[in-house]
Amino acid sequence: MSLRSVVLVAVGFAMAASCGLQSAQAIPPFLKEFQGKYTKPESEDPKDQEFAKLVNETTKCNVCHVKGKSKKERNAYGSELAKLLKKDNFKGDRLKAEPEKASAEIVAAFEEVAAKKTAGDDSPTFGELIVAFKLPGDFEPPKVADAPKPEPEPTPMPDSPAPAAESQPSGEADTAIAAVEQTGGTVMQLAQNDDSLVVDFHLGGTSLGDDGLAQVAKLPKVVQLNLKDTQITDAGLAHLAGLATLNKLHLEKTQVTDAGLEHLGGLANLEYLNLYGTAVTDAGLEHLKGLKNLRKLYVWQTQVTDEGIAKLKEALPEVTVVK
Repeated sequence: MSLRSVVLVAVGFAMAASCGLQSAQAIPPFLKEFQGKYTKPESEDPKDQEFAKLVNETTKCNVCHVKGKSKKERNAYGSELAKLLKKDNFKGDRLKAEPEKASAEIVAAFEEVAAKKTAGDDSPTFGELIVAFKLPGDFEPPKVADAPKPEPEPTPMPDSPAPAAESQPSGEADTAIAAVEQTGGTVMQLAQNDDSLVVDFHLGGTSLGDDGLAQVAKLPKVVQLNLKDTQITDAGLAHLAGLATLNKLHLEKTQVTDAGLEHLGGLANLEYLNLYGTAVTDAGLEHLKGLKNLRKLYVWQTQVTDEGIAKLKEALPEVTVVK
């Protein structure tokens, strides 16, 4: 066991004691995984040491929770993680039976939340704060009163040409957005100054079927699509074949199989693909070998084997596969 592992185990037990618990397994291991991903207590760099001390000795449970309040009270970072991680999925029996898979799920959530903005469009992401040795829960968005007032726009002269109107979604896109929202999904711009679209059915689209994906295919510039826990099948994925801008796709706990992955083979910009809890096997990975930009692939609780992963990495040496 490495020095870092020894330190983290010791810290885990200390944390359990500090929270009034009897063992490190008595609470979900979110803090332990945070320590393992973001702190370097064995580093000789003073900044690494200071940050590790801040997390491990000072902040502790309040990395995600609000100090002095009920553990049900989470800060902004903890609230975002809670949308992805359910405490009941990380009880002692499961942690003992599937430690690596449980760990991978938590780390995947960390990475997803790290990309989120802490407040408005001009705020840093949670990940940027952590890299700067700051805890996301300590971030306070600027007060509205402190924000600079915009300069008044000059009144155009009568003979001046009118400014060009901002681009608006087409009538077909408007209809598609309405259909997506009626099915329980959400459609949002990636940022205020970026009209790329993020489409999410995870929380409200459990009734989404294959026909619903036909509406998604009509939307312009979809870069992220979350279909976790929906009723889609291989046939539905055929509608995604034309989403050339798609770079992140969640298919966890869907009915997708190897045949469905064939429809993803042309998504040249795809960087992230999550197949957790599907019936995919090594044969399905063959369809992904042309995705040269793929960097993260999650295949835990599938039929994918180590041999299949090794063959995929021969074609895509830069991909990280979590099994």
